[in-house]
Amino acid sequence: MSESDTNAATSVGARALAIATALAHASSGEKAAARRMGTEGAPVFWRMAARFGMTPAEEPVWRAITKALALLTPASSTESIHENGRQFGAILADGGDARAHIEKPVLSEPRLARLLAARGTARHDALERAIRMLARKHPQIDVPSLAWAYLKQDGQGIARDYYQRLDQSARTPEKEIQNV
Repeated sequence: MSESDTNAATSVGARALAIATALAHASSGEKAAARRMGTEGAPVFWRMAARFGMTPAEEPVWRAITKALALLTPASSTESIHENGRQFGAILADGGDARAHIEKPVLSEPRLARLLAARGTARHDALERAIRMLARKHPQIDVPSLAWAYLKQDGQGIARDYYQRLDQSARTPEKEIQNV
């Protein structure tokens, strides 16, 4: 990874984590405004846009990321939803329960395939639908991984983490012993 790639990754992570923290400390009214926001934005988004010097070209994707984080942040929460290592793709599989045995993934494989195939605003819409579904479970999530789900169009990381989590759940000590 080049130095500029490393700086970009750090910048994305820092922005995403700062937005998640700002939402955790925002009033319930500000959180609600961020959950409802459209192209007009919301105060918490505009504060973050000003803090990070976001360009007009960057604003639409970061507005979508902010809305997603707001949807995942409970109104009464005073803590960030960030949990290092709980990748977005894995959360789509287990709904936020890292130890759960997965009989049926929270997001079905066909819905995952449609999400991964979507591009542009259709992808953002598909991500928002998945986020809304996850929000009911109040998961902790690796916030930068969610931001990258919006920023990268290929979806390979999402798919890799989703299927690794399914594979991890399918393996039990008894099955591993039988396979030896």
